[in-house]
Amino acid sequence: MSHDSSSASQPNPSAIPVRVRFAPSPTGYLHVGGARTALFNWLYARHTGGKFVLRIEDTDLERSTPESVQQILDSLKWLGMESDEEIVYQTARAPQHKAYVEQVLASGHAYRDYCPKDKLEELREQAKAEKKPFVYRRELLTDDEIAKYRDGGEPGVIRLRAPLTGTTGYDDLVYGRIEAPNETIGDFVIARADGSPLYNFTNAVDDIDMGITHVCRGEDHISNTLRQVLVYQALEKPMPQFAHLPLILGTDKKRLSKRHGATSVMQFHEEGILPQALLNFLALLGWAPEGDSDFEEVMSLDELTKRFTLDKVNKSPAVFDYEKLHWMNGVYIRHLPKEEVYAAVVPELDEVYGAAGGPDDEEPGRAQWLRDIIDLEIERSRTMKDFAKNLDYFFVQPTAYEEKPLKKHLSTADGVAQLRRVRDEIEKAWPAEEGGRASLQLVHDTLDAHLRAWCESQGIKFGNAVHPVRLALTGRTASPPLFDVIYNLGKAETLARLEKLAAHAEQQLSAG
Repeated sequence: MSHDSSSASQPNPSAIPVRVRFAPSPTGYLHVGGARTALFNWLYARHTGGKFVLRIEDTDLERSTPESVQQILDSLKWLGMESDEEIVYQTARAPQHKAYVEQVLASGHAYRDYCPKDKLEELREQAKAEKKPFVYRRELLTDDEIAKYRDGGEPGVIRLRAPLTGTTGYDDLVYGRIEAPNETIGDFVIARADGSPLYNFTNAVDDIDMGITHVCRGEDHISNTLRQVLVYQALEKPMPQFAHLPLILGTDKKRLSKRHGATSVMQFHEEGILPQALLNFLALLGWAPEGDSDFEEVMSLDELTKRFTLDKVNKSPAVFDYEKLHWMNGVYIRHLPKEEVYAAVVPELDEVYGAAGGPDDEEPGRAQWLRDIIDLEIERSRTMKDFAKNLDYFFVQPTAYEEKPLKKHLSTADGVAQLRRVRDEIEKAWPAEEGGRASLQLVHDTLDAHLRAWCESQGIKFGNAVHPVRLALTGRTASPPLFDVIYNLGKAETLARLEKLAAHAEQQLSAG
């Protein structure tokens, strides 16, 4: 076995079609960090015309669950990153794993180690006393000790024999050259006593059999990779190119976790984030296009695919900024075909509010009315869930009002009286609806002109007259254009809400 990693050659990228894999462990939901890893692999495969394949690393039988497998598959499907080939389940490859273990045993690159736990602990304590890192070698035991432990019935694990001298290393596409002296690596366990192989071995041999040319994964795997390089060397197989991705941190610069907010891909789905927005956002976590320091951040998947290269991944940690994700999602909502917005939002409005709300009559009908009010919030909504929250006042009368404008406009009897006068003027000016419901344009133009003229005749600022109207209709000061709100609430509901606010303010005045 060579003492330098150069013996395990890396493939010539120009000669071998790119094959990348995403290899999640189904012990929980698909985290956005895993989704970013899958995306970078998927983009690189599409950029190079290669293949993106999925391997489910389900050998942790105690923690892996069918539910987690399905959740991972559902998440990838929602994101549009399904495997180009049949999914590989690692547990199904147990015979191949054991065959490879036998191969390295037969070649002398691995050996059965019968060292008991108490002896291992003794060796660790000895290294600690000598202030040295503990590195296990077969040479730490005498031949007599090895024979005694073997003949004593100790279950023997299988260790890969690491070189005693030289260095082991590889060229990472993100971090550059990574290597370590072999004297610090030691003989590491590749299979348990029952012959079942461990992660560093199965990961490498699966990549070998699947023809993987590039291993793109999180930087937390850097510590594993040197051992996997030794597996490639022992099997005399070419190494893939490695590219390790930076950590994803929260805005507090701590590793992203549930305390920062949603971290599961499907939780983002449930919160109204669009898959194309999440993909765009994830693509920019640790990567930026070449030669463009001032690029447009909102990019289609086609553009991301054309521009993506692994050598432009940044080694610095990436910050997951939820505000930025919501901003980007809002941009995507505004660019969606309206029919797609309606198809997503209408069922939710029906689920949340049932048959509540609607125009005064059945023309143009509830279906069109729902589309009209959704149109009012497209510019203001940053998630698909925002529509139901922002449009609540169209379905339910306000039960509370913002305190500041309430005090400003309705803290006196004169203010309440003025609101009632405005209500009367709206009732008086509302255009006749003979032969059907008046148009939005007609209602807008008629009420706007009438109220402006009335305000001028009364010496009242237009804003002071209409701000309490908005408060009465929505309970708040920020809303879509006022006359759009008035029109879509309808005459009867508008007048009822104006009287309700007047009565509410009057009651507060009486209470002192």
